[in-house]
Amino acid sequence: MSSLFGDRRAYTVLGAAAVAIAALPAIYVAVKNKLKYRRVEKHLTSREFVLAAGAVAFQFDASGAPKRVLLAHHAPLDAWLLSKGRKDEGEDLATTAIREVFEETGYLCRLHSVPHLPTCAPLPAELAGMDCQSHSARIASNSSEPFMIASRPCGVGMLKLIFWYIGAVDVPYEEDQTSSSTHQPGSHQLAEGFDEIRLFDIDEAIKKLAFDGDRVLVRTAVGILTTPP
Repeated sequence: MSSLFGDRRAYTVLGAAAVAIAALPAIYVAVKNKLKYRRVEKHLTSREFVLAAGAVAFQFDASGAPKRVLLAHHAPLDAWLLSKGRKDEGEDLATTAIREVFEETGYLCRLHSVPHLPTCAPLPAELAGMDCQSHSARIASNSSEPFMIASRPCGVGMLKLIFWYIGAVDVPYEEDQTSSSTHQPGSHQLAEGFDEIRLFDIDEAIKKLAFDGDRVLVRTAVGILTTPP
């Protein structure tokens, strides 16, 4: 009798297992469809973020090679910094980067057209056609798109997103040159606490910079400018 009940239990377990196995494809499809429309997102209102931009501003020689980096010394922090700042209302980020370089250093700067810039930005439709473009990185020719984004807390419950560009200062390169800037009309050097502005050789600039993040920016920009595609 016990053997009979044991057999029945075994058949019941086997039957349940068979039903579960048969249901697996349907479960897989249901889970896949549910996950298909789920994204890992964090939404911030306009009270919770601020956009900023800056430029790693190089002095290039006649061949187009980067030679020096423009740094500003912030007296209250006693720190050498790259130029950056918040975007004004209605201003585009590229304009912000150029404006901040001038306001903090007194140097005129332009966005540098990078010969080979890795980017995930798609080509304009007139160049790419109507075909869907990949989300993978590609090498853009002569591009002035941002080469890096940084994020950090700013204030209480606020996030600052900083878009970084590669810039070129409008000062001709001379090998024995030691360039510095005095206060320029229209700049905010004195009001923002910048007491010394200098163009440093790249290796020296990396040593002078106070923050690891700024050193990463300079090294990354130099790598993009000097590495063949």
